Amino acid sequence: MAAPAVSGFVAVRAAYGAVLLSAPGAVVRLYSGHPDDRRSRRVARLLGARHLTQAVLTVGAPSATVRALGVEADLAHAVSMLGLAAGDRSRRRAALIDAVGAASFAAVGALLARRTPPPPLHALRGGVLEQVGALREVAAALLAPWLLPASLRHPVPLRRGGHQGVPRNESPVSRNEVGG
Repeated sequence: MAAPAVSGFVAVRAAYGAVLLSAPGAVVRLYSGHPDDRRSRRVARLLGARHLTQAVLTVGAPSATVRALGVEADLAHAVSMLGLAAGDRSRRRAALIDAVGAASFAAVGALLARRTPPPPLHALRGGVLEQVGALREVAAALLAPWLLPASLRHPVPLRRGGHQGVPRNESPVSRNEVGG
């Protein structure tokens, strides 16, 4: 069985997460220009774990919905860092740098989500990796109505001769595939 494809975007996110997990103090010092403390190292490790988890969830060919949920996580991160920058002068520089990074991940993720075709309907068949990927898609389809605006729930048409996307009144995952 072939290993799932790892895009450059996923590799950058995973590498960033790994650096935050393995050397949080160095990142905090680089971002803030000040000595690190226990709390900031813990937060950096937590963010590193989030980035690694998000990278794992987007390995292979995730649907536009999975990518859009990742964009929302990145946007929430960016907004929280802007709030920290506004409220804590001593952490402002680090928070603004991190906000720019999170917004950059969100922008690239949004671009990729808009260019992602819908998943194949036969995705539940196959090996373990295919089944895990299919479960990821089912979970995203179930979460999307509560977490994503309607305009982001469905793939948009590709520009160069691609598919026409999923009609607005249909879910990319049928009830039979979800088990209902």
